[in-house]
Amino acid sequence: MGLRPRIVAHPSHGEVSAAPRGTSQPADRPTTELDADRGALRRGSLRFLNERLERDYQRQGGAESLTGFRITTGVAAVMWLLAALVIPNGTPIPLDRAIPVSSAMALLNCAAFLLSGRADTLDRQHSIISVLTSANGLVILWLASTGGVLPGYGISAIMLLFAFGFVARTGFIFAAWRSAVIVTGFVVAAALYPGRSSLLVDAFIFGAAVIGTLLALRLLEQSRRRVFYQDTVITHQADALRLEKDRADALLLNVLPAAISSRLLAGERTIADEYPAVTVLFADIVGFTPLAARLPADEVVGLLGRLFARFDELVAERGLEKIKTIGDAYMAAGGLPEPLDDHAARVVDLGLAMIDVARQEGRRLADLRLRVGVHSGPVIGGVIGHRKFAFDIWGETVNIASRLESQGMPGRVHVSAATWRNVEDRFDAEPRGPIHLRGYGPLETYTIIGRPGGDGENPPRLSRRPVGSGAESRA
Repeated sequence: MGLRPRIVAHPSHGEVSAAPRGTSQPADRPTTELDADRGALRRGSLRFLNERLERDYQRQGGAESLTGFRITTGVAAVMWLLAALVIPNGTPIPLDRAIPVSSAMALLNCAAFLLSGRADTLDRQHSIISVLTSANGLVILWLASTGGVLPGYGISAIMLLFAFGFVARTGFIFAAWRSAVIVTGFVVAAALYPGRSSLLVDAFIFGAAVIGTLLALRLLEQSRRRVFYQDTVITHQADALRLEKDRADALLLNVLPAAISSRLLAGERTIADEYPAVTVLFADIVGFTPLAARLPADEVVGLLGRLFARFDELVAERGLEKIKTIGDAYMAAGGLPEPLDDHAARVVDLGLAMIDVARQEGRRLADLRLRVGVHSGPVIGGVIGHRKFAFDIWGETVNIASRLESQGMPGRVHVSAATWRNVEDRFDAEPRGPIHLRGYGPLETYTIIGRPGGDGENPPRLSRRPVGSGAESRA
């Protein structure tokens, strides 16, 4: 058979295996070899050596051949009913013999037709067809021999029978033992035939038909099995390619916004856009450096893993975009790549939720606090990198958000006046007065202290008391 395709098997539903760096194969290598050994056939029966492949072939072939099986058995039943009328009128076979025998054979073939629903594999269909063909052949030989018409009529009927078997594409091994039964019947009938006519020519024609039919059926079955195996290989390869594409798309969605990744997958090479209304958030763990110094490495990584995983969930719940993490700093934004009318409110709410999560995590580690800075304005966003893609944003809005975080107070969301104007009807805040931000000078900023009344239903409250200056803010 000579085929040696290499096929990647399917993982279970929802499973995506991690691939080693620099390779496309999953780390656990769940692969299956569809090679020449698996596609090889047994010499005699032509069955696949691989049992699973044989079962698949039987099921698929049975489903495809079921209609042909019903047609064959149904036509055979009708032919025997017609024979009950034709045989007595066209041959010396008496009426009282032709009609009962033909009717019985018609009923036998009709029973096979009615029970065809249980013949769901090729082996079952070919077994039934072979039994029927053998019975039909022996009955034809008996009728022709006892009626004195074995030469001519008898052999012609046998030829018609073999034609039906060929059309039904009977498996080679079944056709072989069916032919052996009918040949044996013909030899016995020829030996007992009382007629004067020579059967030499009929025997020659009969033998040639048997040999020719068997050779044709063998070649046909080899071809069918080869095509089935090649289709199986192609299907597995297509599924493997689709699986790898889905895995690649999923990985791309993990590092890029959905709208951006779809543009990359569509073939767009350079992605750079201006976003006029965006709110950017920076969050940083207060005192992380000394905390990391006193903890084992696995606890540090575990802490950041748990914390950032919860942050990712909070970002997704609010329809925002995670931009990146740098060390213990977390950056997110709202209003890109798709615009949002309430991007500022969503981002401020995210900051409050992140502080709550950090406070909960701080129950395991003393004094784990988060500092958050938020600013609203225009940014430029785009995809950088060719081997490793990353979506990033730039502009003064990003810089000011970062400065607000660095000048913020632990456990508070520090926002600019631009952001406050967008959320003043949804949150309570306290003014901090002019805060000197490096590179921008003094700016009016506010500290979000929560939602009005704790539930967002009461009118907003703006405290007149400054909270602190930049000198005291970085604890």
